[in-house]
Amino acid sequence: MTTSPTAGMITDAVEGSGKTLREIATEMGLERGNVISMLKSGEMRMPIKRIPAFAAATGVDALLLMQTAMTEYMPETWAVLAASATPAQEVQLNTRAPSPVVERFKAICLR
Repeated sequence: MTTSPTAGMITDAVEGSGKTLREIATEMGLERGNVISMLKSGEMRMPIKRIPAFAAATGVDALLLMQTAMTEYMPETWAVLAASATPAQEVQLNTRAPSPVVERFKAICLR
């Protein structure tokens, strides 16, 4: 099991999509489903340029996955980009979800 936040998010997205690894890979323009397995395990990093296709295939939020991946893979670059971004308006979000999903969401939001 990996402690990678990006791999965890990828795993949740794949499992929540209801699609096979092969279906997701095909929609991303990849030839083999085992690439998705390697992304889930953290054995392979998600290529930044593939995030939009993965998000479209699984329904995960592309910007949130981008932020998670960039924070993990390129923290210095992300810090520069985030510092120059317009601050987001604070909002309150009420949601129902299994506890592990809510806790992962909270952890990602605190970054």
